[in-house]
Amino acid sequence: MSALADSHFHLFGRGFPGSDGQPVLGARSEVETYEAYRRDHAIVGGLVIGYEGGGIDPDNNRYIRALARSRPWMATLAYVDINDGATSENVRHLLGEGHLGIVGYAPDRQAAETIAAWPEATWRILDDRGAIISINATPEAMPALAGVVSRYARCRFLFAHVGLPGRYAETPGAAEAEARISGLLGMADAGNVLVKISGLYAISDPASAHPHEAAAPFVKAVLDRFGPERCLWASDFSPALEFLPFEQTVDNPWLDDLAPEDRDRVMGGNLLALLRGRGWTGAAG
Repeated sequence: MSALADSHFHLFGRGFPGSDGQPVLGARSEVETYEAYRRDHAIVGGLVIGYEGGGIDPDNNRYIRALARSRPWMATLAYVDINDGATSENVRHLLGEGHLGIVGYAPDRQAAETIAAWPEATWRILDDRGAIISINATPEAMPALAGVVSRYARCRFLFAHVGLPGRYAETPGAAEAEARISGLLGMADAGNVLVKISGLYAISDPASAHPHEAAAPFVKAVLDRFGPERCLWASDFSPALEFLPFEQTVDNPWLDDLAPEDRDRVMGGNLLALLRGRGWTGAAG
């Protein structure tokens, strides 16, 4: 396997709180822990996803940029509060700080409509920069986002966690899976949309049930519709580590039927090409 690149992971100075409210990694430093995993798994590049919601880390955008300045293998996306953070002034500032784009969360249709209604000046800045926009959007949110995806073709929209279909104790059939994420699959004709094969633990019930068989039909659907050239592996560190070891975030048997070169694209090549196209030079060390 070629070197890996992680399209979705988080780093928090005080740690990500699990369901019990305590840091998932205990007293261990998240960045030092990830660095160790990076060396063990030959991860040569990564896209850090900023998050400042829920009071976890109100200064996370600044924190991850500070980390990236001394770690050239990192690229970062800034968290934006979809209600009051998407002003043109704020977005211009965040991009000026070195973020390659932004992160939005759309848990429902109303949130997606809010994103779609951001000021034209904000969208124009993002489009002019060819910004990467990572979105955690549920199936209910997808229809309201289709318009901005088609309108701002220079942006690259990365939909996280296979479209967040929800939890399944039993593996759904192909037709059921495709129907559930039909809004995401309907964007496959838009060449500026990519899908992260990540967060599979959030599809299987229980979350620890690696290799997450319930996620298999969703992964197959996005691979079939988008092609391996527009799918991206991600670990979802550190939230994922509440439920499974890091090694299992890398081990994805649902990619085993791909040709070796296509699997390499999903596991890193696609992200590296995307980042390099936006000025990231990276580091192989």
